[in-house]
Amino acid sequence: MRRYLLLVLVGAVASLNASALLAQEDGIRERYDAFNAAFGAADPEAVVAFYADNAIRVDSDGVVMDGIAAIRDDLSTFFGDNDYVLDEVTAPDIQASGDLAVTLSVFREHWTPKAGGETSRQVGQWLVVWQRQSDASWLIIREMWAIVEPEEAS
Repeated sequence: MRRYLLLVLVGAVASLNASALLAQEDGIRERYDAFNAAFGAADPEAVVAFYADNAIRVDSDGVVMDGIAAIRDDLSTFFGDNDYVLDEVTAPDIQASGDLAVTLSVFREHWTPKAGGETSRQVGQWLVVWQRQSDASWLIIREMWAIVEPEEAS
């Protein structure tokens, strides 16, 4: 009887852990989707709201943006200078443990300088580290991307 109760208890704990992990991944996926909506809208202030104050972004050229002010400046300049379109972002591969999660996905985007010029198009891989906050929300603490397929300008 004790052995049976132990097995039932172990099964219940495993089920709770699986349910908690699924809920955690759902929360991360919701933030991921909301971030992409803000980025696709080319709204720097809405995008910045997804970053922790001490976040670090590293772009595909290795340029480091350290802290929310640097990230805001970079996004404001880019979105201000370009007509930006986020064409596609794949569903993320999510790996989570405790208060940290990593998402990995592929994106396709293009932009045209507002001052005139050729449209740039590219495909890249995007890696983000998220941290759960005390209010249970998730914020980006590290982000980097690599261009895997620059397309010809049009």
